[in-house]
Parts: sequence; C-alpha cells; structure tokens
Amino acid sequence: MTQPEKDVATIVDDLITTDIGGRDTIYPIAAAAREKQGTNPAMQAAERLTTDVGRGDVVLVLTGFLIPPTMIQETDGPLGAVSVARAVDIGLDANAIIACEPNAVEICKATATAGGLNVLDRMSNYESKQTVSVEAFPADQDEAREYAEEVISELDPAVVIAIEKVGPNRVGVYHNMAGYNITEHTAKVDELYELLDDSVTTIAVGDAGNEVGMGVVEETVRREIKYGSSCQCDCDEGIAAAVSADVLVPATVSNWGGHAIATCLSELVGTPLLHDAELERRMLIEASMAGSIDGIVGGTNAWCDGLPTHVHVAIIELLHEISRSSVHDRGGGELAR
Repeated sequence: MTQPEKDVATIVDDLITTDIGGRDTIYPIAAAAREKQGTNPAMQAAERLTTDVGRGDVVLVLTGFLIPPTMIQETDGPLGAVSVARAVDIGLDANAIIACEPNAVEICKATATAGGLNVLDRMSNYESKQTVSVEAFPADQDEAREYAEEVISELDPAVVIAIEKVGPNRVGVYHNMAGYNITEHTAKVDELYELLDDSVTTIAVGDAGNEVGMGVVEETVRREIKYGSSCQCDCDEGIAAAVSADVLVPATVSNWGGHAIATCLSELVGTPLLHDAELERRMLIEASMAGSIDGIVGGTNAWCDGLPTHVHVAIIELLHEISRSSVHDRGGGELAR
C-alpha cells in the first residue's frame, strides 16, 4: 500500500468512529477491533475485496434491523448496503445481492433505486451494470436454512458482507440495543454463517455490539456496552453478538462503515466509487418514504441513528474531500462526483 493510501485509511477510520451522536458505544468497540485486527479496518475490508473478488463473482450483502414495537426497518443499514453493492459492481465488475428481512425488501429496493442502481428480484443477467438484486432472507429458522443452502449452492458467493445486520448472541437470541428479544421477526442469518466455509471472506460493519461480526470483540461488548452481558429478556445472556467475521469495521453509524469501504476501495482501484452527497440525501428520503424509520427517534423523517439528514450528507462530502486531497497529493486531478 502506498503512503497516501495509508493516510486516507487513517483519516477515514477516524472520521467514521467519531461519536457525533454521543451514544457511548463506538469508542470501546473500535479500540478493541483495532487491537484484535490492526488499524484501519475499512481499508482492510477493501483490500480483501480486491484480492478475493473476481469479475462476475457474487458478493452477498446482508442488512436488516427491525425496530420494535412495530418491527419496521431502520434507516441504518440499507444505505451502507447499497453503497458497498454499488462499489463492488462498478469497481470490481462483481454481482451484488442484498438480502434482508422479508418486510424490509421494499425499503431496500427503494434505497437502491434512489442510489442509482437498477433493481432485480434475483440476479439473472450477470452482464448488467449498476444492477443489484434485493431479496428476502427468511425469519423462519427452517426456511432460513433452505435459503442459506440455496445461496451457497447456486450463487457461491466469494464474499459475504453484513452491514448493520443484527446477529445472535452466544445462545442464539437476537436483541435490539435496548436489550429486548427480537428473534421472532429477524432473518436467521446464523444459518448462513454455520454453512460458510473458510474459502468465503466475511466482512461486517456494526455500531453497537449486537450486529453480525461483533464476535470479534464479544468480550468487550459484554463488558463495556449497556446490556452487553445481561439483557432484558429471559435468555439473560446479553446483546453481544457472537457471530464473528474476517474483518470487522466499527462505525458510529453503520451506513458510514459501508461508505468508508467504498471510499477505500476507490483508492485501491483508482476509480471514484462513492456516491455523491445528493444521492445520500435522496436515499435517506426515499427509504423513509418507503416506510423506514430512524432507529433512535422514530418517524419517517430521513434521519438515521438520531442524526439529521444534513449530518449524513456532510459525512459523504468529507469522504469525497479526503479522496480528492489524496489524488492531489499523488499529482492527479479531482475525483469525479
């Protein structure tokens, strides 16, 4: 890796792990992740994508977090999933599939369309560019096992990326951040991870400790995060997710982790892959119009994780500025937006 890429990676990591909303989860999680797997995880994830994904390969992107009591998809997750799907499609000529809870499919479709992607129910034309398929990952355990078997046998994904995908704790129970059991309505992604072998690279993005991938820092989550080791349901084993990943990318807002991976992948392939600020705004609005809610304050207000729309737009602008500055440092021109 060249020196400018190292600088970009560090600045990006610092940006996406700043606790702007004051939720008190990201600092211990990010510190533990760096200690376990080294610095700049978004760049690590991008590097794995460049080495492990070939032209025409399938990249499965998991997302989905339903907010009780209505069990409606939150705005955190779909945007990050679309960001990564778009990046691997444009930058690596790969085929992205987004899989989410059944009642989040229409929200993820609306987000992908707003993000400039053509949307299919199942990827059928592997030559189509800027195209993603969005499909349901079942909440029923038996159906989830069947779906996982089908994905592996028919699609043979090279990489599985989980972005704000709630994960089960050590006894198989899925929780929200408040410590309540949401297992019944949640896609049983544990069935997929049980079947994956070591040839499939796994990347995960999370922000609170109860997402897929947090198995990398499970003990830290149990020790440092509220309800980490003792939840508010009968399992009494805490919200700390036990499913691990090859690379865990902590982010204050999980969408930002997806954007960070796209930014770092841009650096590695020499092509601008991160969407612009207007698309970010449009995705938040269209996801909300499709019914997605802010997971903290509620409502279809185009907010995410308690932060208003303009904050998320600003993050995109800052990521573009980081990339632009890097190109100038290397003697190139400004990145296209």
